[in-house]
Amino acid sequence: MKKINWEFIFKNGTIAAILMILTFLLPDFHFAFDISVILTIVSLLFAILVGFFIGTATTNYLRLQTLISNANADLIQIFRLSKLIQVSSGEKIANVIDEYMIAMLDFPFLKWVPNTKKEFNEVTKAVEEVDPLNEKGLSLFSHLQNAKSDLDRTNQEISLAAEEVVSGRHWFILISLALIIATLLLSLRDGYWVFSFVNGVLLVAIYQILTLLKEVDSNVFLAEKLGYQNPQQVFQAIGKLQYYPEVAITKRWAKEPQENYRIGVYKDYPSSLEKEIKIVYKDKKVF
Repeated sequence: MKKINWEFIFKNGTIAAILMILTFLLPDFHFAFDISVILTIVSLLFAILVGFFIGTATTNYLRLQTLISNANADLIQIFRLSKLIQVSSGEKIANVIDEYMIAMLDFPFLKWVPNTKKEFNEVTKAVEEVDPLNEKGLSLFSHLQNAKSDLDRTNQEISLAAEEVVSGRHWFILISLALIIATLLLSLRDGYWVFSFVNGVLLVAIYQILTLLKEVDSNVFLAEKLGYQNPQQVFQAIGKLQYYPEVAITKRWAKEPQENYRIGVYKDYPSSLEKEIKIVYKDKKVF
């Protein structure tokens, strides 16, 4: 059974409740001028900007799905080709890929590329040390180099696609427009609870739209699938236990596996990424 994210519900439910209550508690006020034209213009501008940013952020997000899948496939291919070319290199390649993947998962929401250069360089260095021992290995060596080049190119694309589209000044404009719309809507109240309720629903809808934009733009939206679920295939391919950072489990960014897995327990997160890796034995329910 899927666990309920009570923290998310409490946070968003509380804000929604506050917005709804405010529409009833705030005193009625009205402007001396006709607000219909202003409300129409501001609402249209807000809708255009939000639609543009959500569309752009979603395009980047969909591109990230492909890029992450390609990067993980390249790592699996590198491991398998290395074993075929030089059997003795398999363990070393598996270890450096494992270290790279663990370091990658320490950075949530797809921000790992600029922070895992050391581990990534260790992977490429280990690949370069693979030495073909026979004609079969020599014929596969070019495929190994191509996989390494593809991985490097894909990582560069991920670093670009993972960047947030909405900057600080954009958020200032969007929030300002949202506040103007909210103020104008509140001025339309006539004392009847039905209209106050409708205003509350509209305010909650505006808040949820901005929240959705933030989640899509910062890659929080479906982060479990992109950032934590897909990489586990790499661990399985190289013969390692699945790995999750402790924060991913506690904040429910990822589902806790039903089988044994490794977990990174941080000493002082997020100030420091120093951690101790433990194994969770699901059959014994202890570390």
